[in-house]
Amino acid sequence: MRSLSFTSVLLLLVVFVTGCDESAPTAAQLGSSIENPTEAYSRVVHQAILGSADLCEANSLPTGCDANFSLVALERANGSVSGQWQDTFANGDGYIHVDVDCLSVNGNEAWVSGLIAHGNLGGSDLTGLPAITRIADNGTSANDPPDQISFSFIGDATSCLAEPNFPLFDITAQVRVN
Repeated sequence: MRSLSFTSVLLLLVVFVTGCDESAPTAAQLGSSIENPTEAYSRVVHQAILGSADLCEANSLPTGCDANFSLVALERANGSVSGQWQDTFANGDGYIHVDVDCLSVNGNEAWVSGLIAHGNLGGSDLTGLPAITRIADNGTSANDPPDQISFSFIGDATSCLAEPNFPLFDITAQVRVN
């Protein structure tokens, strides 16, 4: 209990001393609370972000022909990649939740891959399988073409760094790649 109190006081002291300074705390200031503070504060150099209710609407298909898709993938200056991706399939046929471990950005397009943390399709467990997808950020102006997304390719162990030419489909949601 005494150790906890000392740690709490030390943390409050660090917060008080650093005040409103916008710089990140040093490893010495953080102590052992973070295993690798350099990695924790490494700046993001690339990101791919998308949240979409349905790709059907933008492709003149009946609403509900597909369910929803969300993705956040970050690459840091130290080369580490992290993120999550969820694809829920139409008609309650299943879903995948992917732990992102690869992001490749080329211009306005991004390829994202990782391993399925949990998911199923038609009652079959997909946990542990690789998955990959591709998205395109075509701008935000009314004159720009719609942003695009590919399907989630399950069981495809291709690295996102290979940037496979998966077909893209228009979506009404905003994709952000940079």
